[in-house]
Amino acid sequence: MLWLRLPTFIFMVLVFTACGSRGASVEPALPTNTPVPTFTSTPVGPAPASGGGQTSSQTPSQPAATPVPVAPAATATPEAATVTIGNILMNVRGGPGTNYNVIGTASPGQQFRITGKNPGLGDWWQIDYSGQTGWVFGQLVTATNAETVQVALVIPAPPPPTATPIPPTPVPVPTQPPAPRFPYSLVSQGNCNAHSAISFFSGYVRDVNNNPVNEVCVHIAFHGPRNTKCTGCGDSPGKWGFTPFGQGTGSGTTVEIYVVNCPPGVPRDRGLSGTASGPLSPISEKWTKTLSGGQTCEDITFRKN
Repeated sequence: MLWLRLPTFIFMVLVFTACGSRGASVEPALPTNTPVPTFTSTPVGPAPASGGGQTSSQTPSQPAATPVPVAPAATATPEAATVTIGNILMNVRGGPGTNYNVIGTASPGQQFRITGKNPGLGDWWQIDYSGQTGWVFGQLVTATNAETVQVALVIPAPPPPTATPIPPTPVPVPTQPPAPRFPYSLVSQGNCNAHSAISFFSGYVRDVNNNPVNEVCVHIAFHGPRNTKCTGCGDSPGKWGFTPFGQGTGSGTTVEIYVVNCPPGVPRDRGLSGTASGPLSPISEKWTKTLSGGQTCEDITFRKN
């Protein structure tokens, strides 16, 4: 049956060719490039609403917005720990203790940054003292923002203790009344010899040049005032002498001999003893001796000052 259809096909081609020759020539159409569809991601969202069964024209998809990064909230910087000096001028030391050397002073109201504290009680603050490390006593300053201050990493070793010199114990000096100033001084105690015979006392009165002086009265006293004699009166120049007990030895008696102002009634021509009368105040130190039997004491000497 195929050969029966072939004439019909040829006839139809001839008809169309004839018709085409009557009009303008038709240029064969140039082939066009068919665009390759581009697939664009569509953001997830609700499906577009349909209206009356008709499909709306497709709107080109928009790119998704890039999220803007949010800056983190600013963290507040903690304030530095400081100390404020109190109302006194205080020492700044090289370590946490009064046994450390003083490296400077701090005036009332000054502030310093705290860099640490001492271990244990934490009663000393380590500070930045003009670029060097210093320490101040916590009870004399006011600390601010010091709750988190840590123990200092470096704490100098304390200096060795300094031996405190012990002052010598003073020898107590007995308190005595000042020696009275007299016109005459006792310059020699003389020489005494014990014996069983009559006791005898003698001596001299001399001037500042050590020369014998006459008519100066010397008094002897025992159990109260006794006799007064003058020097050189019937004796060698400047010499005086007493035999106060007669034949008795005067054992146990305390004898005092001293220079006095001459009282009235003292014989001066032969050096005889006279009875004491009137005030017989000493004008020299006293020569004193307690007898233990008969005594001979010589060269007891007073000298004018």
